[in-house]
Amino acid sequence: MFDRWIRRKAATSAEARLRAATGADAQGGLDARGLLPPLVVEAERIARQMMAGVHGQRRAGTGEDFWQYRPAEPHEPASRIDWRQSARGDSYWVREREAEGAQQIMFWCDPSASMDWRSTSTLPTKRERAMLCTLALASAMLRGGERAGLMSGPEAGRHFSGPQSYPRLAQGLLFTKTDDSAPRADFVRSHGRLVLVSDFLWPLAQLQDTLTAIGARPARTELLCILDPAEISLPYRGRVHFEGVESRDGLTLPAVEELAPAYEAAMRDHIAALRDLAGDNHASVTVHQTDHSPMPALLGLYARLSGGRLAA
Repeated sequence: MFDRWIRRKAATSAEARLRAATGADAQGGLDARGLLPPLVVEAERIARQMMAGVHGQRRAGTGEDFWQYRPAEPHEPASRIDWRQSARGDSYWVREREAEGAQQIMFWCDPSASMDWRSTSTLPTKRERAMLCTLALASAMLRGGERAGLMSGPEAGRHFSGPQSYPRLAQGLLFTKTDDSAPRADFVRSHGRLVLVSDFLWPLAQLQDTLTAIGARPARTELLCILDPAEISLPYRGRVHFEGVESRDGLTLPAVEELAPAYEAAMRDHIAALRDLAGDNHASVTVHQTDHSPMPALLGLYARLSGGRLAA
C-alpha cells in the first residue's frame, strides 16, 4: 500500500511540475485531447524503470578515475597500453578512465502528419508512442546527469540539465507543430549523441541525405523506428480503400490480400536498407511496434546512450 502511495505521489508531483512550467489549468491539461499530461507522467515512470534495469552507467572518457581495463584494439597506440597489466598475461590491455563531463544528447521526434496514424483504436498512434519513448529517454538521461535537448519545436537547439528541467523539455516537445521538417544537422554538436524517432518510411534518397549530413558532424546516432503492426504485415482482406495521410491521394484495391506478400517483402527490404544506411553513417537502428511494450527497445537504447549494461 505504501508503494502505491509513493507511485501516486510521484505521478502527482510530476504532473504538478509540468502544469507549473506550462501554465496548464487543472481541468483542460496541455492538449484538447486530454492525453498529454498522462503521457508525460507515464514517460517519467518508464524512465525510472529503465534506470533500475540498467546499471554500470559509467563510460570511458578523459577523467582521472580508473574505470576498467579493455583489450587493446588493432593498431592501438603504444602510449595507451597499460604495460604492467599486459605483462600478467599474453594480451595487451588499455586502462580506461571514467568520463567526467556530461554528454549532450539531442532528440528529434518526427513532427510529420503521418505519425498520427494507427490501424485500430486499441493502439496508440505512432506519434503518441514516439513522444512517450522520446520523453522517457530524455527524462532518464536528465536524471543520470546528462544534458538533453530537442531539434524541433519552441525549444529547438537548447540543452537542458537536471531532472527539474524535464517539464520544460516536455513542454517543448508537446507544443511542436505538425510539419514535414527533417532533422537539422546544424543542431548536432560534434561528438554528441543524437536520437531520431520516426517511422522512417521515407524515400531512401532522403534517408541517405539526412544520415550523411548528420554523420558528417560527427555524432553517434540512434534511430528508433516506430511502426504500427499493420505496416509490418498487411492484415486486410477484400476490397479496401487507402487514403493518404499527408496528401489527398488514394488507392482502392479489390483484393488487398493478393498484395500482402509483395508488400511485406518490400517492407523487409526497406528496413534492411535503413539498417545498411545507418551502418554506413555511424548509426544504429532499433525497430519497435506499437502493439509491443516500449520497455525492451528503450532499455537497449538507454544502455547504449548511458554506457551501461542491462541488469541480469
